[in-house]
Amino acid sequence: MTRRQRQRDELLELCRSGPLVRAIDLAFEHFAAFGPDDEIVNLLTEAIHRVPASPATRRRLAELGAACP
Repeated sequence: MTRRQRQRDELLELCRSGPLVRAIDLAFEHFAAFGPDDEIVNLLTEAIHRVPASPATRRRLAELGAACP
């Protein structure tokens, strides 16, 4: 399994289990290594709508979304 796939799998698990700030931080790392990925932003957006998220977490996700063209 490639590093990219391992990170995507970890992101998926973080989205399911709830530590969204960690997932967003990992997504930034993923983007730095592999480029922006709309699918990851969409997964995080769906996850943030399922659980209560702080305004800071929502702002961080907006920053991530701005990184996608």
